[in-house]
Amino acid sequence: MTFLAPGFFFASLAVAIAVVALHFIVTRQPRAGILPTARFVPDLPATATARATRPSDIPLMLLRVLVILAAGAGLAKPILKPSRGAEARVILADVSRSSADSLELRDSVRALYRTHDALVVFDSSAHLVGAGVRDSIDALGSSQGRGNLSAALISAMRAASGLRDRADSIALVIVSPLAAEEFDAATDTVRKLWPGSARIVRVGVAADTSRARRKLGIVSHSDDPLQVTVSSLSNERAATGVIVRPTSNADSAAGQGRALIHWPESGRPPRAAARANRDTIGGVISGNALVVSAFERRWSYPADSIRGAAVIARWIDGEPAAIESPSGNGCLRSVAIPVSPVGDLVIRSDFERFVAALSRDCASVTSRIPADDALLARLAGAGGMASREAFRPRGDLRSPLAPWLLGIAIAAAIAEMFVRRRRLVAVPAASRASSGSRRAA
Repeated sequence: MTFLAPGFFFASLAVAIAVVALHFIVTRQPRAGILPTARFVPDLPATATARATRPSDIPLMLLRVLVILAAGAGLAKPILKPSRGAEARVILADVSRSSADSLELRDSVRALYRTHDALVVFDSSAHLVGAGVRDSIDALGSSQGRGNLSAALISAMRAASGLRDRADSIALVIVSPLAAEEFDAATDTVRKLWPGSARIVRVGVAADTSRARRKLGIVSHSDDPLQVTVSSLSNERAATGVIVRPTSNADSAAGQGRALIHWPESGRPPRAAARANRDTIGGVISGNALVVSAFERRWSYPADSIRGAAVIARWIDGEPAAIESPSGNGCLRSVAIPVSPVGDLVIRSDFERFVAALSRDCASVTSRIPADDALLARLAGAGGMASREAFRPRGDLRSPLAPWLLGIAIAAAIAEMFVRRRRLVAVPAASRASSGSRRAA
């Protein structure tokens, strides 16, 4: 058994020792002496404090020590140490929209999982599966969320901290199609926190990426400032979307996997509602592209109006600035970001990157574009399995013994009250008997 917070138990030991020491300091009646007269002696108990060779009120002392030690042990969160094996695994199971074949995913995870391994299921977020792991494996299926390897790797670190008492070495296994969209700017940094290599088990069917890419298009008038940004984007940096500015041409362009981007100059974007109070905000972000500038916010996306859609851009306070919804074999995007014709916004490189991020391929296409070999090599890493000593022990584990110990402390405290009350009743009776004997003498 070990304690997650041993400081509480050590403190309770010190207090218990002090309580025992106090019980060696007793209050007793002194030796009787002969006085010429007892006329001026008050009728009160005659007592004196002195040290004793054995503690007084042993039952009371034991109850007090029990209260202190039980409470300290309960607050220290005792847990039973499991038997430790040679190896354990942290398995990351990708259930994002990139996992096209759920059956292959379930079969792969089922073949890898062993008792006492940790299973982390992830898409746009990640969570550690607790009880009923095998039942959870049988229920694995693809979601509509975008995969986030950074979140999965962070959860893997936490899971490994929980396994350090069960195994000498911990292996990381990633079961995923490993689409390019699942990597972000933080993935390499988070991956370096895992001290060892990772085993890659690739599942799913990668899409055919050999289709001809088309240049980003825009349907607007020649004086539109956004024309400048679109014309400066190269075919490599931009995706294959079509930006539609006049609402009358909203259905003029669509293609296989192509995004039809509704970005009105002044009108209401699809699914948006007018803000009760217009304000100005200092930035907007899409993916890894951030633009810092003063934007007037006229429109917002209420939660009930974007049900079933994905947020692809946010204002810096977290509110949605652009959304995407599926449409046939492509997608429709609604953008509520004003583009000012005044200033250098449309020719800035950060705004160009932002427009390229907004016009990337639809989720149905990006979720199937596999990551390149360089990304996979960095994810796999080098070396062997990680040592248990490389992970910090978790302090947020639940102690099953703590409630019982705190219950014992409460019961002992109640019993101590009754024992102390009985003692207080017995002492005056003995004092009255002693006073009566003195008066009789």
